[in-house]
Amino acid sequence: MIHVVSKDNIARAPRMTVEGWSSAIPSNTQKFRVIRWAKSGAKKVLSYMCILLLVVDVISNNWEVIDYIANAKHLLTPLLDVNSPTDMLAQYSFPEMASPLRASKVGRFMINSSFASIQARDSSTFMLGTTTHDIVGKANDICGQLVDKYPVTDLNATTMQLGSVVDSITFIRGNVLSHWFGDSKTAPRAMTSMNETQLRAMGYAPGRLSTDLRLTTPVAIPPPGQNTTASISMYRYFMKGFCSGCVPGTELGLDTCVIEYSLNAETKSLDVYSSKAIMGGTHELGFIFLRRGGPILALYTRFFTLLLLFGVYAASQKTVQWVDFVQQTVPQRLVRLIAPPLYRQPCSILGLSDICFNSDVFVVLYSLAVLGDEEISMVYSRVLNRWYVNSSFNLWIELRLMSMTVRWLWLNCFLLKLAKWICHFVSMAQYTGANRVMGWLNFSSVSWMYLSVCVLFERNDFIEFGNSVNVDLHSTTQNLDATYVLLFESWYVRGLPALAVMVVGNLAVLLAVDHVVNRKWWVAMAHNSLGRQLIYNSTSILADFRGTVFEKPGYAGTCVKMKIRAWCTLRWFLSSHLTCLGLAEQPSVMRAMRGTATATTHKSKSPKRHGRDDMSSTDDTDESHHVKPIPAVHPHDEEDDDGTSQCETTPTSMELHVVVQDREGHIHVIDGEKREMQALAVEVKILRDVYLNLG
Repeated sequence: MIHVVSKDNIARAPRMTVEGWSSAIPSNTQKFRVIRWAKSGAKKVLSYMCILLLVVDVISNNWEVIDYIANAKHLLTPLLDVNSPTDMLAQYSFPEMASPLRASKVGRFMINSSFASIQARDSSTFMLGTTTHDIVGKANDICGQLVDKYPVTDLNATTMQLGSVVDSITFIRGNVLSHWFGDSKTAPRAMTSMNETQLRAMGYAPGRLSTDLRLTTPVAIPPPGQNTTASISMYRYFMKGFCSGCVPGTELGLDTCVIEYSLNAETKSLDVYSSKAIMGGTHELGFIFLRRGGPILALYTRFFTLLLLFGVYAASQKTVQWVDFVQQTVPQRLVRLIAPPLYRQPCSILGLSDICFNSDVFVVLYSLAVLGDEEISMVYSRVLNRWYVNSSFNLWIELRLMSMTVRWLWLNCFLLKLAKWICHFVSMAQYTGANRVMGWLNFSSVSWMYLSVCVLFERNDFIEFGNSVNVDLHSTTQNLDATYVLLFESWYVRGLPALAVMVVGNLAVLLAVDHVVNRKWWVAMAHNSLGRQLIYNSTSILADFRGTVFEKPGYAGTCVKMKIRAWCTLRWFLSSHLTCLGLAEQPSVMRAMRGTATATTHKSKSPKRHGRDDMSSTDDTDESHHVKPIPAVHPHDEEDDDGTSQCETTPTSMELHVVVQDREGHIHVIDGEKREMQALAVEVKILRDVYLNLG
């Protein structure tokens, strides 16, 4: 939020006489206080929730920390003394049709890659785990794959270990858009017995390579013909690749299965005819991912941006000194992003939401971190969500999933800022406000930004729905060596266009609703120079700022009164954390300001005002007959922008100033005579705690 004047008051407040307004104050004050408290409280809760999710994301979804804790390494137990797939065949008994020997070349490559990662256990991989998920239904019961016939090489042995491999390629038809607007969801579906040619003829395309390896703890061999029930531990190594020849990621798992089996002496096989998970039991989940540069850079970038957020927020709670940004060097500008020169006087015009969602520096850095980490986080969150939705409620997992989804909120911000920059770049507009499209690329408050999260929370379900029409082609049905998966047709990438449409459509709808619902407020903001700088002449995407609206006779625009301390801090944020586009102010605005300056000059010559400082005070009686105040909604009912009581401040003058930019995008504050506000005069006003009137 650069926080704000109430939209309700600007849009709906009646134009009352002084007497009529005075009589209305007692009846409306309580109502306004309730509205202020409710809006302020809701925004604070959302802001703190956002910060909480940021912290949770940096801590709990930190792959380096999770890998260092090493909770997933006990899931590697069956393979710790196995050096190759050949050794695995010697230790475990595999069914004839579910053996590594029947896997495709890509399937064997994925097994070898996973073996190499497990044996190395070095800095080339992340080993992430574990989360525990309750098994409360069939959706989380994966023990059925053990049902098969296992050859017994030694009938005199007392125990044996079971293994099973399922090698397949997942074929997918359609996406979210074709499911909604086409027939890919309702058309006849493929059968599991179909080959590649038949699947492609029905519109399916290969989207994922998978090799599902299961290994068990030793099983007691019963006497021949005796039905036996046993409880065993089953380890899962589910290797998945999203392009042929790519290094796969491995999903790790551990379940307890109850099997029913018997020994067939004639066929020399152990026949498992039932295998089920224990209802009420748990499934342990872990991952092995290749350690690439993108996720590592993203981890450090997210940690740095979190420190940046707290540093900038701490600086924004003081009054920033009035410095000349034109004369600053690049190193000075970088230092003053976080550590500007400060006065001791407090100021609260900027909140956490302003910095999180409106600072170019924070938005760009965090968006890059999000994109760099999507390689792991998209797979991690999808698999974690798949197990969690069929399990019981877990607050910690819920927060982790939310934090990974909320990341995309900064992609929304980045897209809006990028759209504003492109719109300015291709436009021929020479004056602020001439490019009307820019006006639609802003939110009136951070609350609308938070609403976009509701759609982002459905990201995993959105991807699942797009890939819901799928079938597995197994290596036992057809030789898979000549079947390949293209990256752009893979499980996640194929859904990105529809996901992008969802994100952009969500933003467009929210922006349109915001501008329609608050259309009068937007008109009022466009008639104020500070509002125009935010909306049309910078990369700000939040057009909200904190101040009090009032009317000035002879001036048709919107006048806003704010503390000079608040303006100094806001000026620093505009100059340091936003990109100013350098458009000139409309000539008509300057002519109107010149007219009000002339009227103010004539009024200052009256005997009643002789000898008084027209920049810091005014005659209360005279002002009450010319200013029609419109009440503003502030977060604190009794306090102003800097946390000081309003009754302790000096009254404002009637002189107006406008906020303008030069061609280089430097912010200036000038009066009707085009005299720029200077640092020395500002320091005096800060000490006197006066107001600044912006027209």
